[in-house]
Amino acid sequence: MAVKCVIFDFDGVISNTEESNYEFLQKALKEYGILLTDKEKYSLIGTSDSRILEDILRRSQADVSLEELKKKRVAIGNTYENTDIQPMHGLISLLDILKKKQIQMAIATSTSTRLIMTALNKMHLISYFDSIVCGDMCANRKPDPEIYNKTMAYLGRKPEECIIIEDSTAGITAGKRAGTYVIAYSGSGILQD
Repeated sequence: MAVKCVIFDFDGVISNTEESNYEFLQKALKEYGILLTDKEKYSLIGTSDSRILEDILRRSQADVSLEELKKKRVAIGNTYENTDIQPMHGLISLLDILKKKQIQMAIATSTSTRLIMTALNKMHLISYFDSIVCGDMCANRKPDPEIYNKTMAYLGRKPEECIIIEDSTAGITAGKRAGTYVIAYSGSGILQD
């Protein structure tokens, strides 16, 4: 069966946000005396698992809740709203080729809708995508395949008609669990296995 749709992750695929995201997170955690380890950074890529952050917060001398960290992060800022966010090198050329070939395009990301829509607006990319599914639209996070299954359902596509482009282990696993062909992209700022 021919490819009818390409589904992109956002962070590390559409835009090289991961390093900046960790800088903002590290600024917030530093307020509580916590420095992220490399292992913790990698465990957060491709997911927004609050359990990982709760474990990290336990290292603070103060009794810090996840809600307090979220408020601190809002006050400090984020990559999507407070930086000159740019598309990955070569992305727009790829999007133009896919559009010309009438291949549907979608985004499936663990990041919140508000932040993704802000970033896509800043980069003038919204018009390329037939569907955008974000983490706050799903009950389960990657590596669960829910986000990819939901994206394919919105587009009326079967797994064998889709290709997913992902850069994280959690995302690649989610794509495979959804039954699609997955391209593991390694061009983002944080290299992974």
